[in-house]
Amino acid sequence: MFKELLTSILLSSALPAAPLEVSESEMPALPNESAPFRGKVNHRGYVGHTWVGYPHVENPASLDMDPMGRIFVAEANRFWFGVPDLRRAREMIRGDFQARTIEDRLAMYDKHADKRDRAWYTQTPDRLIRLEDRDGNGVADYRTLFSDAFKEPLDGIGFSILAERNATYFTCIPALRRLTDPDDDGVADTNDKIVNGFGVRVSFIGHDLHGITRGPDGRLYFSIGDRGFHVVDEKGKVHEASGRGAVFRCDSNGSNFEVYAHGLRNPQELAFDNHGNLFTFDNTGDIGDKARVVYVLDNSDSGWDMAHQSPHHYANALDWGNFHLSKSVWVGQKMFETYTKDQPQWVYPPIAHVGNGPSGVTWMSGLSVAEDLRDTFLMTNYRGAANISNVIQIALSPDGSSFKLKKQSTFVEGVAVADVEHGYDGNLYFADYGGGWSVNKNGSIQVLRPTDPKLKEVGAETARMFKKGFADRSLPELALLLEHPDQRVRQASQFAIVRKGEDAVTVLSEIVSQGIEGQYAPLHALWGLGQLYRQKAEGSADAIVDALSAKDPEIRANAARVAGDSMVIEAQSDLLKLLSDSSARVVSLSAIALGRVAPKGDETVVKALFAVAKLNQGKGFEVTLRHSLLSALDRVSKDDQITSFAKSEDVEQRLLCVLLLRRRASPELAQFLEDDSETVREEAILAIYDTEAMDGPAGQKLLQVNPKGLPFYHQARLVGACFRVGSIESAVRLSEFVTSGDLDKEMRGFAIKALSRWAEPLDTDPVLGHYRPVEASPVSLDEVSGKIGDSFKEILEKEKDPKIASLLSSFAQKSGLSLDSKTLRKQVADRKLDPVVRVANLKGLISKGEKEDDSLLLQLTKDQMEVVRAASFGHLIGRDLDPGFALSLKALKDDTFPVARSVLSSLILKDAAKVIEIWRNRELDVRPELWLDVYLALSQSDDAEPKQVAATYAAGDPGRIHALSLVGGDPVEGEKVFRNQGACLQCHKIGDEGGIQGPELSLVGERLEPPKLLESLVNPSVEITPGYGLSNVTLLKGTSLVGRIAEKKDGIVTVISPDGKKTAVREDQVKDISPPVSAMPPLGLTLSPNDLRNLIGFLQSRNKKFLADAKKADKHGE
Repeated sequence: MFKELLTSILLSSALPAAPLEVSESEMPALPNESAPFRGKVNHRGYVGHTWVGYPHVENPASLDMDPMGRIFVAEANRFWFGVPDLRRAREMIRGDFQARTIEDRLAMYDKHADKRDRAWYTQTPDRLIRLEDRDGNGVADYRTLFSDAFKEPLDGIGFSILAERNATYFTCIPALRRLTDPDDDGVADTNDKIVNGFGVRVSFIGHDLHGITRGPDGRLYFSIGDRGFHVVDEKGKVHEASGRGAVFRCDSNGSNFEVYAHGLRNPQELAFDNHGNLFTFDNTGDIGDKARVVYVLDNSDSGWDMAHQSPHHYANALDWGNFHLSKSVWVGQKMFETYTKDQPQWVYPPIAHVGNGPSGVTWMSGLSVAEDLRDTFLMTNYRGAANISNVIQIALSPDGSSFKLKKQSTFVEGVAVADVEHGYDGNLYFADYGGGWSVNKNGSIQVLRPTDPKLKEVGAETARMFKKGFADRSLPELALLLEHPDQRVRQASQFAIVRKGEDAVTVLSEIVSQGIEGQYAPLHALWGLGQLYRQKAEGSADAIVDALSAKDPEIRANAARVAGDSMVIEAQSDLLKLLSDSSARVVSLSAIALGRVAPKGDETVVKALFAVAKLNQGKGFEVTLRHSLLSALDRVSKDDQITSFAKSEDVEQRLLCVLLLRRRASPELAQFLEDDSETVREEAILAIYDTEAMDGPAGQKLLQVNPKGLPFYHQARLVGACFRVGSIESAVRLSEFVTSGDLDKEMRGFAIKALSRWAEPLDTDPVLGHYRPVEASPVSLDEVSGKIGDSFKEILEKEKDPKIASLLSSFAQKSGLSLDSKTLRKQVADRKLDPVVRVANLKGLISKGEKEDDSLLLQLTKDQMEVVRAASFGHLIGRDLDPGFALSLKALKDDTFPVARSVLSSLILKDAAKVIEIWRNRELDVRPELWLDVYLALSQSDDAEPKQVAATYAAGDPGRIHALSLVGGDPVEGEKVFRNQGACLQCHKIGDEGGIQGPELSLVGERLEPPKLLESLVNPSVEITPGYGLSNVTLLKGTSLVGRIAEKKDGIVTVISPDGKKTAVREDQVKDISPPVSAMPPLGLTLSPNDLRNLIGFLQSRNKKFLADAKKADKHGE
């Protein structure tokens, strides 16, 4: 029976079909006919339809409309077909953490060419498609392949487009690209990489370049996820951050590149509001955190590092063994939360949490959109499955120097939208990816049209304006348009005015001087003057400086922003005055501006900024203002100026010192470890350990900090510091942590793990999880053991906690420190002791190698406790006892699975030939639950022959290994996989926990047999729970429907769209029905075989009997 199940699984373990099956030469004509809208619209003022579908667009990830009204679509065809992901390429994990340049990434690809050769990385291109509606009937009727030049080995997935009149900008790792089409034939003639060096890491697929947009200052803004960057600008300056996301800006030709904001995870689109404020929406890590709304502040740091995934997704692949925390500092210290006093204060916090999968975003402006949508964001919340993806309307409101969430509501649901754009024609255009996390045939462009004729008329007029352009309009006409209701018209007019050169200075200056509160024209005039100042236009600075004293606080705020962004040096004295402005927003932006315009070390500016910090406390405290000051002082202050405030009576000033010195990894941080303020002291611990300051005198000072009363993650840093320093004094300090009654058992255990790793090199930081190599300590483990031996012997005898006792025993065995044999034998034989403690003492006893323990070892093979029997067999084979081999083979056949697995682990070391024989006769001699263990023993052997046997079995089809994971899993270990590296709770609900993106799994073991569980994990699209998978139904006339196939009966195919609408079509009118696509990634490519087996074991245990037993256990506990 098991063999039959194995065969069926092998047949269903294939990868999803490749993209681009329809070539350009075989591309059918566009149907030029609309199809129903695929989702549900929750707004009475809009109706929708499908604008174009597969195969004319495939895997559409983003879109944009150019001024001529043509839609450019980015196709993400390289999703798993040319772009790897660390969760499926686990052999690259350690190397990826070390990569700092794109050349490092390419070298890593070549190092693992046995897994994927260069051809794999170049097999499929991402593409840009240009689509038009030439006859004006509301659907696409003309299509060209604009470019498919995106399939070099280093190329990522192209996720954002900015389609302008004379150029199209496209973000596709490793570069920001500028494409032009001078002859306007719909095919790009040039394709230049204007900024290069993005994506130094593999990380997670999709953590690529995003968000290309044009700022009100005329510069390009774009973002990257935590694949990181290493960019060398035109001046030779290096900008780098591997494993961290960021927001960038540069000029249209790529010059004047700068990192605008740091420490983001995977920010997608960027959008400016009417007042020049920049926002992005950063994604959740699927590790217990939340997606974030970020008010993007110049030179801020949101705290994310790719290493925050390490204990959750990479724990088994890094070199730290068990010497790491169970949760990252990101999760444990709530670094993702909106501001609290308890989180790390160096982190710039988000203003709100919205959605689960932020992707596209657009700012809704002008009279062509419904009134209740104006001046709000539309954000696409892509969550994999179409039925739980949606589009959210988000309204923010000012809150001092920052913003707060005013409201959010679901605008559209039931369609897997990845991007949204507000068309010049007033329509809303959506890139419907089609659902899931891989390529598919369900993609489309969806459109919503306003039903109000007045809105349609405004949209048509706006479209005509952009088609005509603004270059030939007069200065007076353009000046009037700066107060247009539509932000896009205002900005286009501003840019057209700037192109007039110095003639524009007088016009813009006059608009600013006459500006009154609530007008947009003065703001655009200011931004235009900033552009002209950067072009060295005479007289432009005067108007900017004058605006700093305007009556309207919004004009003052943006004058400050422009003065800083354009480096208007003449504004410094007026900006200083604005630090006492009545508007917190003006103060915030003035501080940031001073950081840009003031010379390094300007004493007056530094003191003025610290004076603002002194006022920023109590009930009126604003965290955004703190980070504005931090941004400014980071640029303008010198170290001695910072430390001059170290003894300030004001806590906020001293804390600001720590935050500044952290950015410089300064040894001066040490003095703050003795500060009167608990907040300052704790922040100093983080600042020293987390930075290069750890390897200097400040790190030595950290060893003297008393851990009592400190938060858990601060204590962990003290343990990590002791290990990193590696002195005999730091080893003694670790031993004090172990024996301390002030620390909980997890922290005591962490300290023991540090001692167990002593004198060994370590690449991965045990607290932070990133690449941070430390050489082996020159102090030997023997020296450490000699120093701390007495105290450890005492605790070894008395320790009752099984986990601590086991760790202590492991350390004792490794260090040569143990109890006397008589005491050890007594504890091993004492059945009243916890079995884990007995096993720990058995390790120490066996390490002594005394012959008289042979009889005890044989006796323990019959012990009642499974864990004791398993440990005894693990030692038995290695001692060459006469009955030991026969007993072990019998246990392999008859004892429990943990015991049998222990036998295999020892047998492969002693007699590999026997294990090969067992493998070849497995169908007769070995229980199916152990087949995977036999295979793993062979594959992980150091000997060539067993390795080859395992490789021969696995060759050609990963499904053969998946099949071995079908039975024998450990439900307890499987739950850990479910909660961590499987990231299952993000989408699935069990009990009261988890998401709703996928089917509920509380009783999944009741509804699915193990073969179906395995199939759903390794190839989730084979059979999908109703309502969670979509098919694309292509009709003979060229249009298509997407939905769930409800039934095929009497020549009729019934399709239920994600919003619940039923459509019946005649079967003879159907050209093709694509198989449904699951939103779940195939975990067979992500998890190790053992993790996969344990996960199946956990899911199988989720049945009525399990829940009943759990309920009884709870009552018993009460």
